Amino acid sequence: MANNKKIRDVLNDGYIEYGTNETERSAKGTRIGSAYKKFGRLAYQEMSCRDEDYKLAEAMSSSLDLKIRTLYPPNLRNVNKNKLKIVLDGTTYDAIKVDTDREKMYLYFYLQEVGERE
Repeated sequence: MANNKKIRDVLNDGYIEYGTNETERSAKGTRIGSAYKKFGRLAYQEMSCRDEDYKLAEAMSSSLDLKIRTLYPPNLRNVNKNKLKIVLDGTTYDAIKVDTDREKMYLYFYLQEVGERE
């Protein structure tokens, strides 16, 4: 009897750091800037981008620089994943779109580069 379930998957391209930009306010409540707040780290696998992926990014007035796959951590279940900032090798990316697979085991991040991390 053949079993088509994967026993082990390989996410060995490295680690990403993920978080959001939180608004900083003065004592009076005036916005004084924003600071990156780290949520955690995930192992990732770089994925190839299809034509449909580039068209999707273009339709969202964005550019697709990188597509990666990670495991779906429980602490991201109730988070707006499209507001996440991803840091990879010192470069910050915006998550322009985040998809999941049918079994909710993996997240697929469509990333647009926004610059170097301070």
